[in-house]
Amino acid sequence: MNELRAAVAKHKATVQGFGSGVTPKLTTAKGEVEALAQGVLTLVATLRPTVDGTVGKLLTQVNAVNVKVLDPSPRFQALATEVQGHQQALTASGTKARASAESLGKEAAAKSQGFEAQAKSSAESSQGQLTALQQQVAQRCDADKKSFDAKLNARKGSKADTEARRSQGHALIEQTKTQLTQDLQGVGTTIAAALAAVLVRLATSRDAATGRSTQLIGTLDGAINDPVRALTALHQEIVGAGKTTQQAHQQQQTALETQQKSLVAQVKAAATAAAGIVDPVDTQVAPSLTAGKTQAAGTLDTLGKTVAGQVATVTAQLAAVEKLIDQVQTRIEAAITQVSTTIDGLVQGTLTAVETLKAPLKQTLDAAFTTLDTLVASVSALKQQVMAMFDLLPQKLEQLQTLFQQLVGSLEALLERALGLLDAIPAADLPKPLVNPAVQGISQVVKQITTQLGTLSSQVGTQLQTVQQTIVSQVETVQTQAQTQIDTATNQVVTQMGTLTQSVLQAIEQATAQVAQVIATGVTQINTARDQGVQQIKAMQQQVAAQVKPLDTQVPERLKALDTQVGTGIDAAVQAMQTTRTAAEGQVSSAKGRLDTHLGATNTSVSAALKSLEAARTSAETTLAGQVDKALAAFKQRAEALKSGAQTQVDAVTTNATASKPQLLSPLDAIGTQLQGGAFAKPVTAVNGRVTAALQALGPKLDALAT
Repeated sequence: MNELRAAVAKHKATVQGFGSGVTPKLTTAKGEVEALAQGVLTLVATLRPTVDGTVGKLLTQVNAVNVKVLDPSPRFQALATEVQGHQQALTASGTKARASAESLGKEAAAKSQGFEAQAKSSAESSQGQLTALQQQVAQRCDADKKSFDAKLNARKGSKADTEARRSQGHALIEQTKTQLTQDLQGVGTTIAAALAAVLVRLATSRDAATGRSTQLIGTLDGAINDPVRALTALHQEIVGAGKTTQQAHQQQQTALETQQKSLVAQVKAAATAAAGIVDPVDTQVAPSLTAGKTQAAGTLDTLGKTVAGQVATVTAQLAAVEKLIDQVQTRIEAAITQVSTTIDGLVQGTLTAVETLKAPLKQTLDAAFTTLDTLVASVSALKQQVMAMFDLLPQKLEQLQTLFQQLVGSLEALLERALGLLDAIPAADLPKPLVNPAVQGISQVVKQITTQLGTLSSQVGTQLQTVQQTIVSQVETVQTQAQTQIDTATNQVVTQMGTLTQSVLQAIEQATAQVAQVIATGVTQINTARDQGVQQIKAMQQQVAAQVKPLDTQVPERLKALDTQVGTGIDAAVQAMQTTRTAAEGQVSSAKGRLDTHLGATNTSVSAALKSLEAARTSAETTLAGQVDKALAAFKQRAEALKSGAQTQVDAVTTNATASKPQLLSPLDAIGTQLQGGAFAKPVTAVNGRVTAALQALGPKLDALAT
């Protein structure tokens, strides 16, 4: 049944595969029809993008053409900024030079003022010191006079001599005072004259430096003012020229942009004309192709439905056969179930008979196992009895071990005693006359030990031999008794096992013969039931095979006819669409030719106009650039001349001020050095020394007159 079911399933799969294959064929045919229509529609669809692409490209080129004339007017602004920078740099240089020139006068005035204050202060200090010295001289003379009078009053002598000495001493004091006062006044006059001279020198040096500073500043103003004004005027002139250039650039730029806009209008007009060629194609070709495509698609849909119906019919027939197979399969399964039930009953009867025969055999085996258990118990008892005989041996062996340990202990004690005796004899420390007694003592100790060892060895040997003979005798007795019991038990067990084995084997042979007879009878009955079931099932299978076998021819022939019908219908639909396509292609080709000619002419015209526009832009840019270069070169030359000439004079002023500074300030520095060296203090110091010397010399003279 599985083979018949597989054959029907194969036919059904073939029919379903054919049905499934028809749909892709129709779909492919529809795709071919669609491709035929779409090919022309694609051509139609490319016309407008071609127009749009070409026109768009031209518009892009026209809009992208560089009509931007480079504006050179920023160059004027850059030069104006540069000129302004010249002006600022020149002004900054003038300011720096002015600061250098002014610093000459300011520094001279500052130094002169400082030195003047220092000179006056020094002179006043010296005058003060002179006044103090005059007071000191007057006070000293008055003190000396009083001291002299006191000494004269204390002197012993005639009054006339005393008075004469008094007059002479007073005259000496007055003379010294007058001389010192005149000297101090003279020094004061000298200091005043020196101060006046220093002030005159300071004023002269200061006036020379400030005059030079004023002269340099005047020279600087003359060198800077005119160039700065000229650069300012040049800056305005450059700015004006830049504005004029910017206006000229704007005029050129406007003219080029007007030409560009004209080209854009020309391209848009060409796009309108091209649309007039494409529009009729869109309104005529596309509808005709759509109608042809719709008709072909309808034909293919009708064909698909027809073939699908016929495929469904064949599929229904195959489904009916499959249903018949299912019904027969059910009947076969019922027959199999019935046969299986019968066979199961026969098998169960046979097993029951075999179980009946197993009962006597089981009783025989159980009796044999009982006897075997009894034998095992006897052997176990014999084992315990024999082992009990050997239980006395450990006690004897333990006695032997104890005796041996006693012997070892005695020997060790005897050895220690011998060693103690030998150590007690000081043979090494004895004097030579006592050596012989020591040797004799050692010999006696050795003799005692030897005698004791011999006696002990004899006693131990006798004891060990007695114990050994006792143990050997007991072991031999136990061995003989155990061997006799084991041999007797073994003979009894072997005899009983032989009898038991013979009875079991006879029972098994009898039961085996009976079981074989029962099984043979059961197998014969089972085979008979099986053969009857197989014949019934084969009859039902032949009934189904008679329905399935013709399908091997009918199904392929039916599918072949349907395949021919599908091919013919598809060819007719595709051919109709091909005719429609050919007519549409002619219209599209004609329109495309006219469109290519129109767009080609437009492209040529616009390309030439673009080249002309680019040439005009280049010419305008070159002309403007040349004019600007020439004007800028002239302006730059004038600016550089003004800057360099003025800068040279400014640098000269700075250099002159720097070079004149040491020369003009050196007299002031010399005066400062003199003042620092103490020009007014030296005369005071000198006169102070003279005053001190005169007053010190006056004392001894007065002392001489007073004694």
